[in-house]
Amino acid sequence: MPFFSYPYYFFQYIFKREISRFFLSISIRRLAVGMVLIFEPIYLYFYFDKSLSLTILFFGLIHGLYGLIVVFGGKIMAKIGLKHAMLFSHFFFFGYYLCLFFLSSQANNIAVELSLLLPLAMILRVIGMMFFWPAYHTDFVRFSEKNHRGLEVGKLNVAVLIPVIISPLIGGWVLAAFGYPILFTIVLVTLFASTIPLFLSKEVHEVYTDSYQEAWARIFKKENKNISLAFAANGMEVGISIYLWPLFMFILAIEYTIMGGIISFATAMVAIFSLYIGKISDTSYRFQLLKIGSFLTSLAWIIKYFVISPFTAFLAHTLYRIFKASAFIPFQSILYDKAFLKGAEADEFIIYREIILNVSRGILFVILAGVFLVTPKINIAFILAALFSLGFMLLGKSSKPKL
Repeated sequence: MPFFSYPYYFFQYIFKREISRFFLSISIRRLAVGMVLIFEPIYLYFYFDKSLSLTILFFGLIHGLYGLIVVFGGKIMAKIGLKHAMLFSHFFFFGYYLCLFFLSSQANNIAVELSLLLPLAMILRVIGMMFFWPAYHTDFVRFSEKNHRGLEVGKLNVAVLIPVIISPLIGGWVLAAFGYPILFTIVLVTLFASTIPLFLSKEVHEVYTDSYQEAWARIFKKENKNISLAFAANGMEVGISIYLWPLFMFILAIEYTIMGGIISFATAMVAIFSLYIGKISDTSYRFQLLKIGSFLTSLAWIIKYFVISPFTAFLAHTLYRIFKASAFIPFQSILYDKAFLKGAEADEFIIYREIILNVSRGILFVILAGVFLVTPKINIAFILAALFSLGFMLLGKSSKPKL
């Protein structure tokens, strides 16, 4: 199919049925979160007086706690529906960013911050994640087309990447010109706007039947070993990318606007290739693409280890995002296929994935917090990310999960 014909089919897909409202809400949300995502760990790095250990421990506790209680998110999702779960999540994320906003205004009262704002921020974010992510992934499994799962993931990737192309640039400019309080204010307003399309969306209900013990028991089943390891590798690699890579760029003294530009350009390159990678993921080459993409992503992390300047950061991150897309899209396609095969139990599989992904990330971050007490060499984590990237291949080797 010619390149110029893709926009027609893409937007025809986006603006039909309930999908239009889902994608519109997600796109606005990504615009909001994208403005602050790469600057959020830097903000907390300043707050913790440039302590890498405390900064990474903060995020590790959030993800670890979420992984421990996400089972209850599945039960709530079953009672109130997927769309309402995503809708309600925005209010908790709103509260989280509001807490971060007030952290700077409470700078002279450390006791108040430590006793109230930080724990409150963590709790609000954990609850927001508990409402949002299981519903988000389950909803996508339900409306995506079985025979074109790779292309559907590619389309989803484009839909969420388009706002992310401009959001880091906007966030970097606002931060450089006005500071964090104004940036958080804009994020809060945009995040609230993302809830509007969900008010118009038709509700979908799931039946989540797992007990807490049953949800955890499947993680340790021998038949699920490769799947569990693949999810753990994915969770730890993504965590390093989201939180430690921005901190590394900041420590290199890369300006906010340049940092935003690096992220935006790399994201734009990924958006261009996502649909093509998605189409390849629907062929018999899906597993080969996953293997190649995993190896290239690992190579990109090794390249990142040697970054020493804004220009080398720009080249390394652009390569990383392109290589990661070649692994991420087949990885997600296989993930959603496995969930789809479970039929009515797709939500149980999604919760299983969320537990592993976040608990493993939380454990890794606690370990790294201890490592950073001994050495502040942050790019040590990039070597670990290179190893974790190779673990993506295990998802292609796994059989149907035993639930």
